[in-house]
Amino acid sequence: MKSIFYVLSVLAIGAAAFFGWTAKANFENQLEDRNALKSQNVNLSKNITEKTSDKEVATEARKVALDEEATTKASLESAVANERELNSTLDDINNDLEEAVAEEALIDEAIKEVEVLFPGIELDQVQSKYNEMVDQEKKLTAELEDLELFKVKLGEDIAKNKADIVRVKQKVADSLERVRNNTFQATVTAVDSDWDFVVIGAGEKSGLTAESKLLVQREGRLLGKLSVYKVEANRAIADIEPGSLSPGVVLRRGDQVILEKVRSN
Repeated sequence: MKSIFYVLSVLAIGAAAFFGWTAKANFENQLEDRNALKSQNVNLSKNITEKTSDKEVATEARKVALDEEATTKASLESAVANERELNSTLDDINNDLEEAVAEEALIDEAIKEVEVLFPGIELDQVQSKYNEMVDQEKKLTAELEDLELFKVKLGEDIAKNKADIVRVKQKVADSLERVRNNTFQATVTAVDSDWDFVVIGAGEKSGLTAESKLLVQREGRLLGKLSVYKVEANRAIADIEPGSLSPGVVLRRGDQVILEKVRSN
């Protein structure tokens, strides 16, 4: 019985020792695993810190790179704009240069023309000569304007004279027509220049009345007008109408008398 207990005790102690050793071994293994895990955690934390630092550095580098890229891009755009502006300025300069060359050619041509027109003229005399020509041009222009005005006035006078001529011709034609169609004709037998009347060798028998208006003519030329004052059988006395005689005309015996108005048939 004791033997059994002894054996069981030995077994229990052995088992306890085995389990203790096993537990110790497991603990040591766990401790090693924990230390290894701790070391790994330290390494991992270090790696994380390094990676984080690397990321921050990379992020900062990326930001710097982006900023540099933006700056470079802006500089490039500015350079392109400056290039365009410079090209435009260069084109303007070329155009100005071409215009200057053309103007220089015109100036040279003008100088040659001046030398032809004014042989021996000096360059410093050109301005005074030009001013003299400008003054002469102004004078000639004023004279031309005066001539144009005179031409217009002369044209108006000519037109008026033509109208007067037409009117006078018509008046003469009418007078001649009256003379041609006038069936009455008499002769001035006496003239009183002091009292401006004449005696006519025709009277009532010839158809004269106190209302008759007469014209005096000489060799077909009208001289003036008469108004019958007194009518007798074979003679009549007529007053010379004031202002009817042409300048310098004096009536005399033998002048012919006709009716002013043509008799109606």
